[in-house]
Amino acid sequence: MSELPTFEASLPQIPATLCSILNVEPPNFIPEPIQAITSQFQGVDRVIFVLVDNFGLFEVTYYKPQFLIENSNALVLLSTKNPYTLGVLHQIMYGGFDTEPNGFHLLRYLNENGKTTAMVGRQKDIQRYDGGTNSIAKDSDMNTWIEAAKVTNKTNFSWFHFLDFENLYRQQARLGRDPGDLIDKLLKRTDKWILSMHKQLRSNSLMIVLGDHGRFKVDINYADKIAQWRQASVPIAIVIKKD
Repeated sequence: MSELPTFEASLPQIPATLCSILNVEPPNFIPEPIQAITSQFQGVDRVIFVLVDNFGLFEVTYYKPQFLIENSNALVLLSTKNPYTLGVLHQIMYGGFDTEPNGFHLLRYLNENGKTTAMVGRQKDIQRYDGGTNSIAKDSDMNTWIEAAKVTNKTNFSWFHFLDFENLYRQQARLGRDPGDLIDKLLKRTDKWILSMHKQLRSNSLMIVLGDHGRFKVDINYADKIAQWRQASVPIAIVIKKD
């Protein structure tokens, strides 16, 4: 991924960036868009936003998910004070850590500006963050992926959250197994699902795969240098255009 155009930005810039890509002027009281991304990808018909737990710069370079690496158009390294799932959800929906600053909520704002949206994820997350917009609760990544086939091309902005790692990690921990292999298997499985979603996408679409640190800190026994590398990992956004 060394030759991939790579940019640095802050996580709270994501909502304004999503608005701008869809030709919706973001409000001026949330952090400004990531100009390097909006200038290149603005004007698409739809955005597929995929949130993947326990996925960041370390995981993409260490485990090397094939589709994401080979088809990425841009990589954004995202700085944030809270890289964990709920913190990431909050910053994307509200443009920061304030709840609905001046009434802003990403999905509702897109709806108010003529864009259709759908949020697919865990029931508790939907109840907290969908803002009363169109949402579909699913209890597993498999069901989320199946739902994606129904929703992807029918809305301007579709949000899909892959989060199986949390429950499977606890199962592995009870059995005394190293979760490193679990991350590898889940990431490669999810990479294949994202490939199938991309094949289904109509032209002039944009897929953004954003990774967070999961719901809680995970301890994995890596060698010293690799452990330090993982510790320094940051959330990322991988941008893939479907022409």
